[in-house]
Amino acid sequence: MARNNNLANIVETIASEQKSKYDTEVLIESQFYSDFPYKVLSYLKKNYQDVFKSFMKHIVPDNSGKIDYLIYMFDDIRIPRLFLSVDIYPTLTGKDSTRWITEKTFLIDGKEYYISNQWVGHETEEKKNLRINDFAMAIYDNSEHLFFVDFVKKNTMKPYSQLVMVKQPKLENNDSRPNDSFMINQVVSSLLSTGLIYSETLIKRLAYSLMAKPFVILSGLAGSGKTQLALAFAKCLSENIEEQVCTVSIGADWTNREPLLGYPNALKNDEYVLPESGVLQLLMRANTNQDKPYFLILDEMNLSVVERYFADFLSAMESGEPIKLWDNESEAVPKEIALPKNVFIIGTINVDETTYMFSPKVLDRANVIEFKIAPDEMEQYLNEKKDIHLENAYSACADMATDFVNKAKSQIQIDNADEKSVLLSFFTELKKVNAEFGYRTVNEISRYIHFVNENEDGKDDEKDSLKGDKAIDTAILQKLLPKLHGSRKKLVPVLTSMWQLCLKDGVSKEIDVEFNATDFKYPESAEKIQRMYHAVVDNGFTSFAEA
Repeated sequence: MARNNNLANIVETIASEQKSKYDTEVLIESQFYSDFPYKVLSYLKKNYQDVFKSFMKHIVPDNSGKIDYLIYMFDDIRIPRLFLSVDIYPTLTGKDSTRWITEKTFLIDGKEYYISNQWVGHETEEKKNLRINDFAMAIYDNSEHLFFVDFVKKNTMKPYSQLVMVKQPKLENNDSRPNDSFMINQVVSSLLSTGLIYSETLIKRLAYSLMAKPFVILSGLAGSGKTQLALAFAKCLSENIEEQVCTVSIGADWTNREPLLGYPNALKNDEYVLPESGVLQLLMRANTNQDKPYFLILDEMNLSVVERYFADFLSAMESGEPIKLWDNESEAVPKEIALPKNVFIIGTINVDETTYMFSPKVLDRANVIEFKIAPDEMEQYLNEKKDIHLENAYSACADMATDFVNKAKSQIQIDNADEKSVLLSFFTELKKVNAEFGYRTVNEISRYIHFVNENEDGKDDEKDSLKGDKAIDTAILQKLLPKLHGSRKKLVPVLTSMWQLCLKDGVSKEIDVEFNATDFKYPESAEKIQRMYHAVVDNGFTSFAEA
């Protein structure tokens, strides 16, 4: 690895994405630095597969023939005991528990291994063991960018000092974000490393929508990857997946809140029956640890009438009031439970003859993201069909989760004149058909656009950027258009007016002509408006959700 010319740039990228909080000496006790080997190998696997494959060719059983340790060996460079088999050593104690990264495991040929965080060993006549400071020297040849720190391990064995090197990061463009700042590109990279096929903008829309309002509905074709995206995103930001992610399959027979919140036992006054779904338990955990995100994924959300089982949640989202559970109180279950802002709810829906339509009350409280499989995505799937490895994303961005939660809790103000003008224009047109939006919608659109502009890098016109008009375009698509449903007489005038608002200045084009994205300031919204227009003309009725 040290001989690879690209490695310096690779580690430089990792360092820039995990910028240090410190300007002077550092006592390296953080999980970030102890996980350095894991992060390097994971980053190579996700972003530089050719380098990773080249490295893995030199991973072999140790020279004694044992299979419990794997080592790296190339020419005169050797990293002893780099990997340790989890199957053979499922639990580690004493010194071993501090020498291996036990919180995460690494997959090699389908088997789990611990990675060593102690790259040291004794030199032999045959091989030279690569120590961590040798590794640093091989990467960085400019000593001005290095400084030394004394690392004292605090554990059950005797403390010892180890000389290590850390590159002092250069802060460019006055970017002083700490190493746990939320970075959307790292989330995108982690999710795409699973083999799932999504556009970068789709992943970004989900992230920014959850920041704006912790309730998102994924709508679209069955089998298009809605649930997989929700799971991958949630598990990517979760440190403890079993504790922080709860997935619930909605039953067609759900008529009340009991499957989500449980119920007091009518035969025993002092007993509360917890739900098998685990939702109430998730809320209780989230209330005790409000710095971490907790994800509730409701699969096939419209198999039953949403308000019948979800009304308490919809009310708590807006009022901020706790949900009353029962009149008693015990150590296990309180009288009432809050819906904290670190709980993020992602619902998936399919639209067919077996499902129920969402009411305006539900749609007004969510960002609705529609899944449409593009021809190039289908072609990519057919040509590059490969196994899916969701575990590649597990906890990959957990160190950024607290900042993600803090952003979702933050208060912002509308300070963009163009944004205000656009919202007022659409409000005026929607009001003509009594479909105008309220203050809540304005606030959530403003939050969404704010987080796009705050977190996006690059220029507005870059392909995968959501800045500028693209932010407004996707906000209209997710927050305004889902509210439109009704008859031809009601919708044709408003769809026609909104179509005109999406056109570029100076462009005039009728709604029933062939669609050309270059004519529009907000092309995605315009395309959806045209589809809804054709549906209402052909069928006499339409809604945002398409079967």
